[in-house]
Amino acid sequence: MDSLSIADIAVHSILLVTGVSGNIFILIFHFLEWLKTREHNPCSLIINAIGISNICLQTANDLIEISYYIWPDAYYEEWVYSFTIALTACLSLSSLWCSTCLCLYYCVKIVNFNGPLFYKIKAKLPVVVPWLLVFSIVLSWSVGMSALWDLYMGYSITALNITGNVTLEESFYPYASKCNCIFHLYLLAASLAFVIIFLAGGTIVASLCKHMSRMRQNNEGLGHPRIRTHLSAAKTVTALLILYLIFYGTFSFINNPVYVLDEVTGVICFIVISTFPTVNTIILIMGNRKLLNALKQVLGMKSSVRNTEVTVTTY
Repeated sequence: MDSLSIADIAVHSILLVTGVSGNIFILIFHFLEWLKTREHNPCSLIINAIGISNICLQTANDLIEISYYIWPDAYYEEWVYSFTIALTACLSLSSLWCSTCLCLYYCVKIVNFNGPLFYKIKAKLPVVVPWLLVFSIVLSWSVGMSALWDLYMGYSITALNITGNVTLEESFYPYASKCNCIFHLYLLAASLAFVIIFLAGGTIVASLCKHMSRMRQNNEGLGHPRIRTHLSAAKTVTALLILYLIFYGTFSFINNPVYVLDEVTGVICFIVISTFPTVNTIILIMGNRKLLNALKQVLGMKSSVRNTEVTVTTY
């Protein structure tokens, strides 16, 4: 086992521990909050769905990558290869589409649209959110699992004429698509989710910037609690947008049939995918005052006493 393989295993092992631990912390915190209130918060429901998707994605991606070095022969069995591609695609799309639901929820709660339809949607969020999550999961798994019956091992035989002797060269391709469309379908599903995330997130940031500009015109300085609240919200949404952009770009690059990944590029791409659940958890915790204070208590740090920062995740 070379140094690159050892480093890859070490990185994935660290990400597995940190990513799963952070998302389990969020799930436990929301469960304890539910025990106190017995109320179903739509925002907490979405974040819990993201947490579960991230745990599954983190575990599957890291274990698959580690298993690749431990059992390389079994990894290239046709059914194993198709299953790992289908599973990682399902979990990646699930996490991305649940994050899309979160951005849509923020957009409806933060941005002030005029019209009776908007107020009806806002009032029915507790009913709409569970169905949005169900739609996201069903769509992700329907698209992702299509790889099970579409992908197959590909071979090609090429005749080579070397100094008058004709020899046959067999080339092996890890996978090929029967319909030549499976990876385009993956890209379409991921692109649709990212477009929604980008539009919703951009609308949120633009609305927050306009609101803060109006507050400054009313002589409310940057130290005003409401200004700090909106600045924190804008930072959280912007960080999520950047993270989703990196995740979408990496996912699209991996599933782009035009490019053939070499070993180093493949290692880097899968590390980026594995980093997503961990960084996503950090952003969600840092953007939520209650989660951040609970984490500080667990770590033995001093919690924030001032109740002035309420970010998008607490609406």
